[in-house]
Formats: sequence, C-alpha cells, structure tokens
Amino acid sequence: MIASDDRSDNERAVLLATKLHIPAIGGELVTRSALLDVLSAGRFGKLTLLSAPVGWGKTTLLAQWASGEDEDHRFAWLSLDSSDNDPVWFWMYVVAALQTVSPGVGARAVELLRMAADPVQVVLPTLLNDLDSIGRPIVLILDDYHVVVNRAVHEQMAFVIGRLPPNLRVVFATRSDPILPLARLRASGDLVEMRSEDLRFGVSEAGHLLNDVFGLELSEADVALLHQRTEGWAAGLYLAALSLTGRPDVAAFIRTFAGDNRHIVDYLMAEVLDRQSPQIRRFLLHTSVLPRFSGALCDAVLQDCDSASVLAEMERENLFVVPLDMSRNWYRYHHLFGELLRAELHRSEPELVAGLHQRAAAWFEGEGLPDEAIRHLIDAGDIEKSADLIAADWYNEVNGGGLSTVSGWLDLLPDEAVAADPRLSTIRAWIALNLGEFETARSWIEMVESTGADDTVQSDCISIQLMALRLVYAFKTGDANTAVELARRAIDLDFAEAPQARSAARVTYGAALYFAGSIDEARAALQQAVHLTEQLGDRRHRIYALGYLALIAAEAGQLETAEREIRRATGVGTDPTGSEHFIDAAVALAVAIVLDVRGDSAAAADAAALAVGLARKSAGILELAKALSIRAKILTDLGDAETALANRDEANALLRGCADVAIPRTVESRAGQGGGVAVTARNDPWAVPEELTSKELEVLGLLATRLSRREIGQRLYVSLNTVKTHQRALYRKLGVDSRNAAVARARELGLL
Repeated sequence: MIASDDRSDNERAVLLATKLHIPAIGGELVTRSALLDVLSAGRFGKLTLLSAPVGWGKTTLLAQWASGEDEDHRFAWLSLDSSDNDPVWFWMYVVAALQTVSPGVGARAVELLRMAADPVQVVLPTLLNDLDSIGRPIVLILDDYHVVVNRAVHEQMAFVIGRLPPNLRVVFATRSDPILPLARLRASGDLVEMRSEDLRFGVSEAGHLLNDVFGLELSEADVALLHQRTEGWAAGLYLAALSLTGRPDVAAFIRTFAGDNRHIVDYLMAEVLDRQSPQIRRFLLHTSVLPRFSGALCDAVLQDCDSASVLAEMERENLFVVPLDMSRNWYRYHHLFGELLRAELHRSEPELVAGLHQRAAAWFEGEGLPDEAIRHLIDAGDIEKSADLIAADWYNEVNGGGLSTVSGWLDLLPDEAVAADPRLSTIRAWIALNLGEFETARSWIEMVESTGADDTVQSDCISIQLMALRLVYAFKTGDANTAVELARRAIDLDFAEAPQARSAARVTYGAALYFAGSIDEARAALQQAVHLTEQLGDRRHRIYALGYLALIAAEAGQLETAEREIRRATGVGTDPTGSEHFIDAAVALAVAIVLDVRGDSAAAADAAALAVGLARKSAGILELAKALSIRAKILTDLGDAETALANRDEANALLRGCADVAIPRTVESRAGQGGGVAVTARNDPWAVPEELTSKELEVLGLLATRLSRREIGQRLYVSLNTVKTHQRALYRKLGVDSRNAAVARARELGLL
C-alpha cells in the first residue's frame, strides 16, 4: 500500500503548455487544398488516421487544418512523447488538450485519475459523458501517436473511440498503425485514412515548394527529376531545397542525385551542416540531445548565453526548428533532422554526449521536473545520480498516480543496478505489493535483506522500509498474526525518512488486528491511523482506515456509525459505485452489510459484487476471502445458491493457505450465519437452469455489446433499475457473477 494525496501539476506545467499548442506555421508553405478537403469531409468518421513514415508532412498538414478557417470545429492538440506511455499522464494530457477548447471539461475525470480510479470503468465514461454535453464539435488531434507503446493505453483509446459522442472526432498522426480495431472501424465507415501515397507531393506541389516558397527558379525538367528522386517525400524535397539555395550549378547538382531516400538524406544533411557557421553547427549538434528546448535550457547545456536569439534566427532561416508555443519559448527539431544531428554528434564528438545530458539533467532537476532529469541522467550513463533522483522522487510520483512512470524509470536502469541498490529494490517491492504481485514482492524484499545499505542513515531508512514491507506482505498473504506482531514493533519507529511506510504500517496494523479477532484494538488502531493520515494529507490510506471502521460498525449492528464512516470515506454519501481501487473494498463491504440489514438485498448484492471486484485488484488474501464470504451470504438469502457456492468455495480455497488456522473461522463468523450454501453439486454445464424470458434475452444480446447499462435501458426504453433487475436474473439463471461470464456462458449454450 502506498499513500496518496492531491498532487500539483506545477512540476509538469512548463512542458505541459508546449504539448498542447498547435505547432506554429512560419513563412509561406504549400497549401494542400485537396488533403485539407479530405480532412474536413471526414468529419462524420470517429477516427482519422494519418499513417506514414517520418518526413511525410503529417504534422504540418494537420497544423494547417487546425489553424485554418474551419468554423465548424474547435481543435484540441496534443503532441505526444515517450513519457506519455503512463496511462494516468496520457489521459491527464488528453483532458488538458480538450480543456484548451472547452475549459472545465473533464475536471471530474482528472480527480478520478488522481484517485487511481479504473480508466475504463470509471474515468473514461465520466469524461465521455462530460464531452457529450458540449454543443459545438471538437477535433482531438494526437500527434506522434506511434510513441505510445503501452498496450493499456491502446486498449483504453479503443474503448473511447468505440463510444465517442457525436460531437467528438479523434485524429492520429503516426509513423505506424496503432494497435486499434482498424478493420472494424474501416468496415463500419468510421475510419478516414491518409497514408504515404496520399501525402506524397505531386509534381506541381513540388514545383510550388521549390520555386515559389524557396525561390529556386528550377526548370520543369529539374523539378520533375527532383520529384522523381525524392518520390514526392516532403522532407526530402525540403532538405533538397535547403542545400540548393544559393548554389550556381543547380541542374548539375540535381543530376548527381542517386540511390534511395536514406542515402539522399545522408548526403543532404552533410550539405546542410557543412554550410552552417561553426557557431550554428555547434549549437545544432550539442542541443540535439534535447527532445525539446528553450533558450534557458540551451544556455545551460551549451554553457553559453543568448540562445533564445539563436533559436529565433534558426526559425527565420527554416532550419528545422518547430515552435511548440505561440510565444516561441519552446522548440523541438524536426524529428528526422534531430535524429541525423544526434548521429553526427555521436560520430564526431562522442566524448561530449554524456556531459551534455548531465547539464540538461541538472537544469530539469532545478526546475522541479524529475522525469526529464532522470531520463537525461540515464542517457548520460550516470546510474548513481539517476538512482538518487528516483529514490528521492518516487513517492511523490506514485502518489500522483504515476505508478507506471516510476516502474518505467526503473526499467531504464540495468537490472543489476536496481538489484544492487536497496533503495531501488525497496521501490520495486512496494510497486509489486500495489499490483498484487506478492511473489515478486517477496523476491524484492529478500533482495533488500541481502544487499543492505552503505551508510548508517540509509541503513536506518532501509530497515524501517523493510519492517513496513514485511508486515504489509505478511498481511496481504494471509498471515495476520505475524503482521500484528511486526506492526507493534514498527509503529513506534522513526518514519521521518519514509512517510509512506509509516502510513502503511499504521493502517495495516488495524486491518491485521481486525482479522486476528481483536476488534476493540483494531478500532482504536484504525482511529489513530485516520488521525495520522489526516495529518500527513494521505488521502488514500485515510479511506482505507475509514472503510475498516465502517465495516466494524456495520458488523456490530451500529448502522448509523457505519454510514457516517462511509460518508467520511467517500465524501459523497453511501453509494460505492464510483470506487475503483482496492482500498475501497472495505467501504463497499460496509455498504453491502448496511443495505442487507435494512432489507435491500438486491442493492446489497451489487455492493458485495463491487467489493469482490475491488479486492481482486490487489487486496490481501483475507480481504478477498472476506468479500467473497459476505457476498455468498447475501446471495444465499436471495436464492442464488449456485453463485453463492462458487464464492464460498473460492473463499475457502484462499483461507486454506493462511498461517493461523483460527483466521478462517474469524472470517466465516463475521460473514454471517447464512454463509452456508445448501448446494452439493453444480448443474449440468450445458443446461440452462431456468428458461429465459423474452426481455431477458433482449438484455442478454445487448450485454454482448459495449453498451453501458444506461445505454441498454435507453435502447429498450426501460429504466436503469429495470436493466439491473434483468441482469441479476440472467446471472442467477446462467450461474455466473459477471457480465463477461454471462456472455461467455450464453455463447456456450447457443443463446448468442
């Protein structure tokens, strides 16, 4: 368990603005009217895909479109980079882009992201509902989508595209086809595509670029030859124009072109670089290590001054710098140009590369931008310094929802470096516990125990972290008594250097006491944990502690107290449906018990099902067994004996692995006397226990789609509650406990 609190966006604000601006188009360009017409005509498709290799003018074309006079649309722009593979930050940036054209949209989605809510189940539906209320159409342009390689992001984007409101259209510029259901979108007419053959410059467009924009006054034959040699490749034509400018023997130069595009580009880059002054050539090569740069950053890397004026001059000379904001503070190199500059730097001055990255890292660290600082340190080969920075900032990053970001930092380091550093091994262990990967966590804990620390201060901090890790691991793997014993030794330690361990120890102490049967002690420990987490601003562990207090009160029949603690935990009342993190499982269980006691068994069953789902995300063995047992009791009362038996069987299987044989009895006794299920054998798996009604069959057919329950109700002209009633009946008759299982079972039976 890792603490969470609200996180300011200040540490990313400098770069955030640069990613959201439509790239400024300087000087005269070739207006590609036919392609712009295709883009505008595709407004009724869900996805527009510009897929072509580097240098084919995708970004420029979209910037022309977005900066033009299309009064029917508002354009939201996001320039992606490799750091956007963290799903949390990817959607943070998407919402920020949408807010540039519709201020305030997606605010609730951002809050849910920071609470580590499930993107597909909670965050994205919230965002889509918000967007659906906007009247004027919006075009969301995601530039350089090929840098996204995280499958989770692709799956979440597919979910969004499948449910786009009619006023939203998504446009990708990418070097490769994304992992999305393109065939289905193509078949349904929801995909507009532009590829290399579509983006290729025609001869007349090449002539306009070479003669009208660059003023080269080439003959038709020379234009045709250059077009043929570059195959209409925009970057190739642009590079050729730069190398031809001011050359007296233009025709002879063009006739010497030969080979494929790569050879042409290599030759042209040499021509362009060789014709620059030594100062500009040095500037270009030494700043090529920067994915994006400002005057101040370039000054720091070059140990120079007045870089801002050099950047302005380079922009005026069309020297492959792309402004990232309207104020011309931040720039990047054209991707191909930057790649070639870096190759030349490594070839000509390899001894300088590490130092340039280190200066960039120092600047980013001073600006409070650890992500960029860490990446530059790793590129510099400075493993020790990058490890120090990761160890110092990982806690804040994870609290802001950046678990994938921290894991990504560690992935960039050599495996042996992470294993040899007890601080980094500790972080790996916490990440594994948060992901429910208990065996992996155990391995990393053992790694920390075997490596130790180099100095006394670090050793003390690692020892405290180890104590907290051991007790959390013991609790999550079902050894509540060991967790209690370790927690009693840990809670009085000095956690000044490890605040997340302090919160985890306190809250886990209370939870372990609860499962060990010491209810009064558990209540007192959890109340102290709430007080502590409020002092630390640790919202996530505060919810966890309040959930257990609510559960204890509900099981004692103190319903008003339970409801009060539930409201304190959720902040919005006693409805747990917005919960999507395992820490909310106890809250959902308390809600289930309260509803069951008050006689609303159907709603109680829904809350218990939610608790089971939340517990599966990475809660401990005892917590999942508890949720399953309570759900079994409620389902038994509802007459769903088969599903109840399945839940009870799973709970028993989990509890058989507990270290203390008394723990299962503790879980069972508080699950209620109705927990036993009077079913000794399952039905024939190929038979439906009861005949489905016509309305249930209609609902079943729609459950196999991506429609939400509310959308299903709208399709059938019934209320949401009616849909829920039919859905529960289907689950009971089919002997399942989830939507996916119901669809799978129905297909086995030939009902779908």
